[in-house]
This record gives sequence, structure tokens and C-alpha cells, in this order.
Amino acid sequence: MTTKQKPWNFKYEVCTIEDCDKAHTAKGMCQMHYRRVKLHKDPNANARGHKGKRSTYKMIVFRGHPNANSKGGIAEHRLVMSLQLGRPLLPNENVHHINGDRKDNRIENLELWSEMQPSGQRVEDKVEYAVEILKQYAPHLLEGRS
Repeated sequence: MTTKQKPWNFKYEVCTIEDCDKAHTAKGMCQMHYRRVKLHKDPNANARGHKGKRSTYKMIVFRGHPNANSKGGIAEHRLVMSLQLGRPLLPNENVHHINGDRKDNRIENLELWSEMQPSGQRVEDKVEYAVEILKQYAPHLLEGRS
């Protein structure tokens, strides 16, 4: 049986992260730092405790609310919109964060969206479109309404 020996002058490039002398594997970083960049967007993130950007919605316990899950939890933005409307959200309705920040649940930052055909349009836009369609095809349904 023969074995191959590595030559004594074997050289490898090291990780580009400061104070790391491990061999680089991808994009100039060692496997550990590369994985941290992929997971947390930070090569120096502590492997434990650092969760990166929060990707879930803030949950509130509101037992008995029609939109709550089986444990009584409801996403805060859905609760805020439900209270603003004075009714529970329908199954085909969702709440959109205008600025994209899932933690910003001010009513000014929330829009009610409907998943009815076609998907992902604001309810206000659909109502305006519905009125225009009625004006064109069934104006008698709008008579006497303001």
C-alpha cells in the first residue's frame, strides 16, 4: 500500500479576516467566516447569540381574537389593522409594511392588501377600479350613492 505525502513546501492562502490564519475556501475567507457572512452578514458575528436581522413579526397574545392562532398569538401588525378596521381580517387579506420594517407597526406604515384576483393590490386601488368598472358596465348600481 502506498501513501502520498504532501510536499514540505506546501503553501496555502490564508483567510482575509484579521487574526485568522486558517486556509481560505471561498471569497477569501475560511469556512467559519464565510458561513458567518452567509448567515449573519457579518464575518465576526458570535456564533452563539448573534441572530442577525430579525426576520419574524412581533407576536402579541390576544386570546379570543378571531385572527389569533391556536395558542392565542397574533402578529402585532395584523392586530393593529384589525383594530383600525373594527373587524377581524378576512382570510384573503394581509397587512403590508410600507417601509419594509417588520418592527414598525404604526398604522401610518401599514396597508391592507387583498389577495383576491389579481394578487397583491391595495384595497383602495381595487375599490377605485371597481367604481370605474361599475360606471362603465353597470352605472345603474351607482345611482343614488355618493
